Amino acid sequence: MLISHLHRFIYTKTFKTAGTSVESYFEPFCMGPDEWALSHDREAYESAYGVIGYRGPHLEAGMRWWNHMPAAEVKAAVGDAVWQRYYKFCVVRNPFDRAVSAFYFARSKGRLPPSDAPDPVQMERWLAAGGLRMDRDQYLIDGRLVMDRVLHHERLHTDLQDLCDTLELPWQPERLPTFKAGIRPAGAALEELYTPRSRALVASQCAYELDQFGYSFPAPLPMAA
Repeated sequence: MLISHLHRFIYTKTFKTAGTSVESYFEPFCMGPDEWALSHDREAYESAYGVIGYRGPHLEAGMRWWNHMPAAEVKAAVGDAVWQRYYKFCVVRNPFDRAVSAFYFARSKGRLPPSDAPDPVQMERWLAAGGLRMDRDQYLIDGRLVMDRVLHHERLHTDLQDLCDTLELPWQPERLPTFKAGIRPAGAALEELYTPRSRALVASQCAYELDQFGYSFPAPLPMAA
């Protein structure tokens, strides 16, 4: 998560939506001159310029700011006046695609039991066990959408350019890093990975996202004109 006091924005970080890349792009606008350097992991940062939540493998209870901080907790920490005045945004992704990305990420981290079963079977078991992490508390408070803008992973560059225009910040696509690339196997097509049961599981678990953001299986959201 990010807060820029200078540019008056708040970013809440969802799961498996290029969140670290987006965080990294906007971090310089939350820090003092010449403070920023590209890094995947980052200690929590707080100054008169802004806030960057802790990003790393050792999240501890009691931390004031961390990367996947729910919107309600960010609001409580900054207060109603700042929350209402600052421009709030996040990124969402087709839940069926996000689930595949999350599955392969979990397997790369050794979070799945060893198995010789094919990927569709493994993914179905993982989904049935509640493996897909929900992230709607990053953009909902008491069931209400509280973001000023929701960006879509499927058209990320276009949405980021529009966002930068709104915030009066430079859009430099070459500065948007790519983290965690190569975890998902090339050619891992959604229609081949989903069983009827796993498709039903995602449809049930992510019914809000499918309805609110116009997603469906397996096609991503159409590109903006």
